[in-house]
Amino acid sequence: MKVLPGITVDASGKITAQGKTVKKVLVDGEEFFGDDPTLVTRNIRSDMVDKVQVYEKKSEQAERTGVDDGQREQTINVKLKDGAKNGMFGKALVGGGTDKYYMGQLMVNKFKGSQKISAYGLFGNNGTTSMNWQDAEKYGGDSGVSYGDDGSMSWSSFTDPFSGQGVIGVPRAINSGINFSDKFDKNKHNVNINYKYGRISSDGQDETLMSGLINSRTVKTVDTENDQHRVNWKYDLNFDSLNTLTIRGGASQKNLWSDNKREAYQFSEKLDTVTNENTREVADNKVKAFNLSALFTHKFKKKGRSLTFSGETRKDETTGEGTLFSTVSKYKVSTDTTDQRKKREQNVTTSRASLTYTEPLSKVLNMSIGGGIESNKSSSLVESFNKGSGKYDVLDPDFSNNYDFNRTSSNYKLAFGYTTEKLRLNFTNSFNNDDLEQRNNDTKEQFSRNFFTYNPSLGGGYSFTKSKQLWFNYNGRNQLPALNQIQPILDNSDQLNRYIGNENLKPSFSHNINLGYNTFKLLTGSYAYVGGNVNVVKDPISQNITTANGINTYEWNNIIGKTNLSANFWSGYYFKLNKKLGLSNSPQLSLSTSENYNFFNGELNKVNTTNYNFTYTLTRDTKTGLNFNINLSPQYRVMESNLQQNTNSNGFVFGSSGSVEYFFTKTLKVYTNYDYTYEAATKAFDQKFDQFLLHPGVSKKFLKNESLILDFTVNDVLNQNKGFSRSASSSVFTQRRYDTIRRYYMLKLSWDFTKMFL
Repeated sequence: MKVLPGITVDASGKITAQGKTVKKVLVDGEEFFGDDPTLVTRNIRSDMVDKVQVYEKKSEQAERTGVDDGQREQTINVKLKDGAKNGMFGKALVGGGTDKYYMGQLMVNKFKGSQKISAYGLFGNNGTTSMNWQDAEKYGGDSGVSYGDDGSMSWSSFTDPFSGQGVIGVPRAINSGINFSDKFDKNKHNVNINYKYGRISSDGQDETLMSGLINSRTVKTVDTENDQHRVNWKYDLNFDSLNTLTIRGGASQKNLWSDNKREAYQFSEKLDTVTNENTREVADNKVKAFNLSALFTHKFKKKGRSLTFSGETRKDETTGEGTLFSTVSKYKVSTDTTDQRKKREQNVTTSRASLTYTEPLSKVLNMSIGGGIESNKSSSLVESFNKGSGKYDVLDPDFSNNYDFNRTSSNYKLAFGYTTEKLRLNFTNSFNNDDLEQRNNDTKEQFSRNFFTYNPSLGGGYSFTKSKQLWFNYNGRNQLPALNQIQPILDNSDQLNRYIGNENLKPSFSHNINLGYNTFKLLTGSYAYVGGNVNVVKDPISQNITTANGINTYEWNNIIGKTNLSANFWSGYYFKLNKKLGLSNSPQLSLSTSENYNFFNGELNKVNTTNYNFTYTLTRDTKTGLNFNINLSPQYRVMESNLQQNTNSNGFVFGSSGSVEYFFTKTLKVYTNYDYTYEAATKAFDQKFDQFLLHPGVSKKFLKNESLILDFTVNDVLNQNKGFSRSASSSVFTQRRYDTIRRYYMLKLSWDFTKMFL
């Protein structure tokens, strides 16, 4: 692929073609192990490939119905020679290190024609028990890629609950799964089934400091054990050329156990201790989920005319129990003690169905009309028992609740699409009628509301040439209040911070506009892009804070008559500095600014934030001699509030990350990955923070096909990993420090095996 002009592959395996991120990698026009690009680049030999195509693929909905909805995905299709798509490949890895660190991986794939069988197992305590998104697609795990029923696709940064990322302390994890897919009867039937099991446990300490409108310090000691079983399946049935059906289903069960100890202090503006809390909470919960959906499309003989039915049902259930013991001291004078046993049961059941009809009005104009209904039933039962005569048998009504929250919605859509060779436009009118009903089963009180909203959207693009394109979209949307913003459910697990609902919330309305332009030069392989986004929210729903006697109370309210505003701008340019030396670079510039409102102790608080960011990437990629990928990112952050004139979070931030490697021979290299972070002192936090993480190693390949690799690595050789983060919201500045993985040495042996049958 690298010999093709305009195609680049970064360190994570992300492919860019002609300035656009490649969303799909197909083999012979079909998804091949979840479109994994590394399967193509590393496991299919060049003598198997007939040709490589790069093009913009229409959405699944457009291909089904024949009506172009204007959605495109940059796609690479690798066409194989006849009989080349059969074989087996896999990877085995084991590693051991100092301080009892260890890891292991075993991944196997077998495929023959359309049949694909894959299995993987990973374990370790060094935070690398999750597959990267390429391996996840290849071996049937989660990739962060999801597909909507309307053919749209979204991609998010790959995260796995058993990866060890984001946990406090040193994670001990197991991650495993098996996947089967096949096509039968001349591709009439397509089946995909996968099962996954994972387990993770960790323990450690986390310190959080808050400054600004709220001044506090919290130290938590966390001990957790979680495991999960999950099965998903998909069945495609092509009745004939006009009728197709897709059925999806899934079920999962999570067991979540935690034992958290917390010591918290609330300070006055003069930093005197107002209240302090000592809490221990043990919780043991089970979470079960089930979902089933169907998508049926009938295409009429007239091109572009179709009828589509979509239906789904989903059920989530949480049951659990635990204990809570806490003491709260106010002004070092009075002390309140809480000693409770808790039981909880929460259920959410969602069912929806929709019908859409598409009709071509001309060769370039089409119309879609449809409607749908949705039912959402939620219930929450929390029982808190105080100690009576030696037993937990006295119900605490203040921190117990029994609520039902039901929402019934009807939706009506009318959309028009206009498509020519250069211009694509799509205008959608969406009308929603929502009936909300809340019931307190203890008091028999009932509260009902109805909202009728209009949500328009307009999107499109213009292609000046095949390599120069302009795109835009607008969405107007009514944002209904969420369940946790409405229901007045009190929780005393954190008695210094209390959250209450507001039954009188009304929808806010947002206008969102996106605009972008990109250009690509085929001969040089360079590309440039520029874009922007503006989001305006009228009568926003904001979390307002009231502080009294060392207790913070958070309540959601509409800020009537005010408008939250945010805007973003970005641009970038990629070009090769020296083709012979393999040097390329990319300067990027971005700017974000926002203006938001909330109330603090009854006073209107206006918060302005601005972030200036410049990023420069320099890359040399030749696989001989010296190679590197270096990212430099200086930033300046501004956050100011009219209620906090003397305290802000303005300061300089600098980050740099990358990798450097040197090949002594084709099979021997030394390398290092690094990550540097610097945050200047601010008025909110008067200490600077800087951290340089360096992870060097040496790697040697063995065997004739270089498939056996011996790798010696050092994690955080300077022993500087401190577990640190800073953030700001609503004039509250937060700094965290937490236990995490520090320096260790590890020796790893891996074997990549591939056997293709031509």
